[in-house]
Amino acid sequence: MMENLCLCLHCIKGDSMTEPQAHRELFIGLAELEDLILSLKAEGYRFMLPGDAGKENGPVCSVTFDDGYFNSTLFVETAEKHAIPFILFISSYNVIHRVPFIWDIWEASRDQRWPVSSVDYGKLYQSLSSSEKDLLDNGTHRPLTAEEMDDLSVHPLVRFAPHGHTHQPMVGPYIEHFDREIGENLSFLSGFKNALTDDFSLPCGLHTRRLTRKLLSRFRRIYTIDGGGFSPQDRVINRISLINPDVGGPLRNQIKVAFSAKARLLRKAINLRYSNRLLYRI
Repeated sequence: MMENLCLCLHCIKGDSMTEPQAHRELFIGLAELEDLILSLKAEGYRFMLPGDAGKENGPVCSVTFDDGYFNSTLFVETAEKHAIPFILFISSYNVIHRVPFIWDIWEASRDQRWPVSSVDYGKLYQSLSSSEKDLLDNGTHRPLTAEEMDDLSVHPLVRFAPHGHTHQPMVGPYIEHFDREIGENLSFLSGFKNALTDDFSLPCGLHTRRLTRKLLSRFRRIYTIDGGGFSPQDRVINRISLINPDVGGPLRNQIKVAFSAKARLLRKAINLRYSNRLLYRI
């Protein structure tokens, strides 16, 4: 039996776009993405949102984009062609302040590796110079504008959903940012009729048991990038994060590998629990 899939994408590489100056691995060409869509349709997959997955027989594939890059709008024509509803998980700070995403600015302007979960995103944004804010303000890296979101909000295939205000991973000491990150994000998205306020995508895919409990007390579904499939009743939707085929190999094979990796992690967890039970008995 084929499992339901939920795909996580970030950026679309348009033919007329300038070459990415940061995180080139996030960019996938439309032709490669359409080949994947045709392959999945040939295998019997239907495209719909996770919340609608229980309405159809047979395997379902859901498409999501994280962050809110302007270039994700390049997918609209393909979505219309194949009748694919999709979710844009939006980090609202960047839309409101019209500033590119901090991880892209960091990679394009600094030698150090992006610290991901050990830095205060809000403070970093506040510390940026004008030249740093302008560095990636182009069609390749910039976020959507509020005006562009207004236009997209009336499209029948597009849904917005929360992804945190500044995209702060709420792990470690940054769990204290929970109320502000969620509250400001939802407040912004409440202005759009197509917002899915029951769905939340984890920034950077990072989560702990404490964070998961807090999120599930507020949202119907939360989205990881842990790989594997999902069932219609799942409240934690494990997505498969796809990257540039030049880096990660063919997209269909990336899906296959994601299931293999998920299976290995599950076996490891089961073995660990079994070993702990044996140690307890001893």
